[in-house]
This record gives sequence, C-alpha cells and structure tokens, in this order.
Amino acid sequence: MTPEEADARVELAETRYLQAKEEADTRLNDLFSAYVDAANAGRTADQLAKPETFTAGYIRKKLRERGVERRKGGPKPRP
Repeated sequence: MTPEEADARVELAETRYLQAKEEADTRLNDLFSAYVDAANAGRTADQLAKPETFTAGYIRKKLRERGVERRKGGPKPRP
C-alpha cells in the first residue's frame, strides 16, 4: 500500500466514523425525547430503565436536565 492509498483509507475511515457518531448522537437525542414523552405520560424512570440502555438514575438525571419535574409521591422517608 502506498502512502497515498493509506491516507485515502484513513480519510474514508474518519469520514465514516464521524457520520456514524453524528447518527448515534441524533438517535440518543431521539431516545431521550421519547423518555420525556413517556415520563410526561406517567411512566417512571424505573419503568423505562433497561440493562441494555440506561439505569433509572441516569434517566432521572437526563429527564431533570430536560425540564421534567420530579413526580409527587414516591417512597416516604423512614422515621
């Protein structure tokens, strides 16, 4: 492989990587928008959490960042 061919291969790989990253970022934004809609429809972060995506704590954090208020009720403090 010539240096020019190697450069072209690197450039192609970089382009593909950046496109994939941009698409993944868009999909992540779509996912958290769906979480917001689900939370506003009454779902809890515990109901939305799955082992292959995000924990309930992380979902709660992201929901707060997106303006979703804490739900009333929840566990009561112990005496």
